[in-house]
Amino acid sequence: MIHNVWILEKKSGILLFQDKLGSIETEGDLLSGFLSAIYSFAEMEISSGIESMEMGEYNMIYCLSHGLLFVMAADKTDSSSNIKAQIDLIRDSFIDEFPGLKEDHEGFLRKWHGNRDIFRKFMFTLRDLIGSWVEVEATTSIAEKMDFLEVFQQIFSRIAKSSFPVFREISIKANLELKLMETIKAHKSVLNIEELSTIYDSEKTFLDVLSVNIFNPELTVSTLKVTLRDLCKTILDVLKESMGKKNFGEEFRMHVLPYLKQDWDRIRDLGLDKFFINYIM
Repeated sequence: MIHNVWILEKKSGILLFQDKLGSIETEGDLLSGFLSAIYSFAEMEISSGIESMEMGEYNMIYCLSHGLLFVMAADKTDSSSNIKAQIDLIRDSFIDEFPGLKEDHEGFLRKWHGNRDIFRKFMFTLRDLIGSWVEVEATTSIAEKMDFLEVFQQIFSRIAKSSFPVFREISIKANLELKLMETIKAHKSVLNIEELSTIYDSEKTFLDVLSVNIFNPELTVSTLKVTLRDLCKTILDVLKESMGKKNFGEEFRMHVLPYLKQDWDRIRDLGLDKFFINYIM
């Protein structure tokens, strides 16, 4: 998430434009002077400016163009390539909106006389840009969450077909349900369920995770991945323990491995390849 954007004159450190989009509360002129000083210090000490630096829980991204410093505060968890592309687009949009900067930025900056009002209209452009990025990120996130659900549902369905006779044994069934409940309790906020029976049916569906609400904005891709992986690990570990390593390996390679081979590109793109390789070996 982008929290703040500042645009300042590099030479003087004077603030031209700022927009507070998130949670950072700052005094604009004071912070712009600090950001400019940090950049200038880097230029003097290492003969080049800086592209980014961490400040607390934020990543500060720098971009220099036409005598201006563009600085953006984003979450540390944001993709580095994404935020770099975003600040480059903010820079290009600002320069395009004020063509005098492109024609003669030194002359333009000498004549602006500290009147920030002339740059205020850029706020609408910036908000439109960020709105479009949020929509793209939301769509991408939903698609990725759906991919995780589909992959693990395929795994759970294949485990069910091969292993239901084992899981019907009273002691093994009780052990599985106990371990699953512990896992679900640990991830209750993600699964949004109170009881195991909501997604587990030992006689019919085994585990049905496709009902998880992927449209919940508070459900992140990384959290869903960890939750599904833990559920799968719980089941596979109980299966390995109850069947023995050799029999488990044979069952896994016979019933689950064919699907993994078929969908390996997606599994690798989702970062699940190492997890499943541990059970193939």
